[in-house]
Amino acid sequence: MSYISVLSYTRIVTSVVFLVWYILMVSAAYFGFVEILLKFNRRPNLSNDRDENDKYEGVTIIRPIKGIDPELSSCLESSFCQNYPSDKLEILFCVDDPNDASIPLIKKLIAKYPNIDAKILISSNFDPTTNSSDDHYGPNPKVNNLAKGFVASRYDILWVMDSNVWASSNILKNSVISLNDNLNNGRKQSDTAKRTVKLVHHVPLALSVNPTGDSKDEQEYVLTPTHSDDDSETSSSSSITKSTRKRFLKNFGAKLDEMFLLTSHSKFYVSLNNLAIAPCVNGKSNIYRKSDLDRSVALMPHYQEKSEFFHDEKVVNDAKYYSSLGPGHSIKFFSRYIGEDNMIGIALWENALGKTGLTGDVVIQPLSGSDNGINDYITRRVRWLRVRKYMVLLATLVEPTTESIICGLYGNYAISTLFMNRWFTWWLFALHLSIWVVTDYVQYHVLINNIVSPRNLDYLPNWLINIPPVNRSVWNWLYMWALRELLALPIWVIAMFGHEIDWRGKPFKIKKDLTAEEL
Repeated sequence: MSYISVLSYTRIVTSVVFLVWYILMVSAAYFGFVEILLKFNRRPNLSNDRDENDKYEGVTIIRPIKGIDPELSSCLESSFCQNYPSDKLEILFCVDDPNDASIPLIKKLIAKYPNIDAKILISSNFDPTTNSSDDHYGPNPKVNNLAKGFVASRYDILWVMDSNVWASSNILKNSVISLNDNLNNGRKQSDTAKRTVKLVHHVPLALSVNPTGDSKDEQEYVLTPTHSDDDSETSSSSSITKSTRKRFLKNFGAKLDEMFLLTSHSKFYVSLNNLAIAPCVNGKSNIYRKSDLDRSVALMPHYQEKSEFFHDEKVVNDAKYYSSLGPGHSIKFFSRYIGEDNMIGIALWENALGKTGLTGDVVIQPLSGSDNGINDYITRRVRWLRVRKYMVLLATLVEPTTESIICGLYGNYAISTLFMNRWFTWWLFALHLSIWVVTDYVQYHVLINNIVSPRNLDYLPNWLINIPPVNRSVWNWLYMWALRELLALPIWVIAMFGHEIDWRGKPFKIKKDLTAEEL
């Protein structure tokens, strides 16, 4: 009698289900990994056969700004340094507060590049006591700020880019070619397919800049005991002091974000985009046509019955209203959502038969490595998990199963049960984790190579010339990788048992219809 026959029915069924799910998750992970190896090993430089006049279509870059983010000047300057004809470029800096600290910095950049059409757009009738203006269409402050840029834009192609990210010089050219030629990572998509590329986006990464604890001396100071000349303190010298421990943990937030975005997130982000089952969009850097978005919002009433997200009567009435105001006003419709990037992707997917496309480029958010703690990282991850919980509930519920430890545990249970007649196999789990960590290490450095390889690059800020990840030891990397993996499940649990999020210093509650309510 086979040992399978003596196993409980429940155990067999759960083992088969877990095995199937394990295979799916591992396949999705390594599908993204292989694509990153092939298409992100260096910065791309796409080209097409169009003549010079048709190749470069006019583009409006819109950057919403509030306050001073780390390395703000160089992030904004990257918009001026695109390998793109200056007479086909418009840059709009959207600011709410006329006294915003970023305005003098932006004025200096505009003066530095007089050949590029750039201007600052300030919201009307801003009230500093309430931190609001007449440009208020919903609870999303980013969309409220962006709206004036959409309406004022000269060109149909819009590049909406957060103020705190930096882009290399070929990204705009690559993106316009991808948008017009229906490309994803340089590959031509089928012209007979139902959907074509309507939104081009870029893999978002983060770097811990000006971090402490990366140099050898600082590592020794942080990780070794603090000795005293006083014999009375010898007994306590073997432990890390409270102040040293505080310093040790203080700078981990940026490194954890960096690790998350360069490993787990980018792997599945690239994979899901290529699978094209549904739109998967991060709003750090997106390029699409204003006319496509306007048409998508205008068509919502016609597809009301079929839409999973835009069927509520008030939603449909607002879509009608904003569509009636003219070109560019449709962006105001999305001010009701905190995750406007994902909802724009869904609108283009449902009503413009659009899909998303990557270019093989990344955009980089510099994060302060000296005052960015673990709690800051946890707060950021919890915030976006809570937003996603209402937008893509099923995907958020199964997210822990995409992480190395949980994925390894249920995969190990399935394989051990079905093929080894045991509950758990340590060597199999060790093999799973070893393969996962090696592929993450390789992927991490492939993306770092994409960042530091200045192919056709005219502008490289100081913080990118010698970035810390290049010089980190394997053990330093492994320590941060393990900490990130161990925190994944606790962060998910915290996010699931809560509804409030903090956005730019304001508390919001996400409602079941995906809209946000400011508290």
